[in-house]
Amino acid sequence: MKTFDAIVGDITILANRSEKVEFTQPYAESGLSMIVPETSKESAWMFMKPFTKGMWLATGAILIYTMFIVWFLEHHTNPEFKGSWKNQMGTALWFTFSSLYFAHREKVYSNLTRVVLVIWLFVVLILNSSYTASLSSMLTVRRLRPNVTDIEWLKRNGVKVGCDGDSFVLNYLQTVLGFKPENIKNVDSQYNYEGEFESGNISAAFLELPYEKVFIGQYCKRYSATTPTYRFGGLGFVFPKGSPLTADVSKAILKLSENGELKTLEEKWFAPSRKCLNNATDNDRAESLSLENFWGIYIITGTTSTLCFLLFLFRLLKNYHRQQDEDGGSATPSDKSVWGKTVTLARYIYHGETVIPGGSPISAPSP
Repeated sequence: MKTFDAIVGDITILANRSEKVEFTQPYAESGLSMIVPETSKESAWMFMKPFTKGMWLATGAILIYTMFIVWFLEHHTNPEFKGSWKNQMGTALWFTFSSLYFAHREKVYSNLTRVVLVIWLFVVLILNSSYTASLSSMLTVRRLRPNVTDIEWLKRNGVKVGCDGDSFVLNYLQTVLGFKPENIKNVDSQYNYEGEFESGNISAAFLELPYEKVFIGQYCKRYSATTPTYRFGGLGFVFPKGSPLTADVSKAILKLSENGELKTLEEKWFAPSRKCLNNATDNDRAESLSLENFWGIYIITGTTSTLCFLLFLFRLLKNYHRQQDEDGGSATPSDKSVWGKTVTLARYIYHGETVIPGGSPISAPSP
């Protein structure tokens, strides 16, 4: 008859044998983890994923602001930006939006507008390149998600689950988690779980934490594991009652734990495969781009547009005051009121001209 000097097992599960055996210090944590296959995560709104919501809002805001600046700089002298309010806004919006595809055909007359467009087209180039690269990465990398995440759903729908029938897990699923015996399938080896999943015999599998790490390390791209919700005492060595090796092994485990050797060994034994590391890197690279990545170029284009706007407005006001000084003697008293001056100034800023009583409109020189 074959005998053993020591065995390895879960301390919590073997606790009822404490009268005959002794346990060493646990050398690894133990718990029950659920493994489920993953399905591709598809979305009809995938084209919105390259940018975050804040990024889309900021892009729309800077687009509208640039449209206003272009209209303000051009509508005085450019005939393509003249007409009714509807036509002016439509032309400005079309001009700015078509610049996203470098397809605008309207001519610009002001040098200030050209400065604004040079910076804006540079921003558009960066946005287009970033959007294309991010979308291509998301379409290339498989986006996966677990198809089952709830144990209660498994029990409620009578779905079959797999486990090692020779371990304590079978009894634990029945007595603690409440699975029916007919819904639990015995899987002899951890290498058979993939075949059981592919054949549809099981929809989920319950493994102890060390076995789960080995399985996920090999099949990380097709399966995922939940965080071990049900934890046990840990894995340790079991010796016969009174064995002198119990204390020696416990001291050795404590020493390895204190100097970090146990953690090093665990990372070495349960290290994920190279394809799993590459998959994690691809998933990180496929994340949506946020405003934090582009706020610098937005500040540049916004500042440039604002400076050109202020410079153009300064020139308008300078011409307006010079024109008022030249024609101030012919103004009527009613034109000296605050409201009259405000209306005249607003008309001049919008039309680029001012009306002299008893005369014809006088246009301002083109800035």
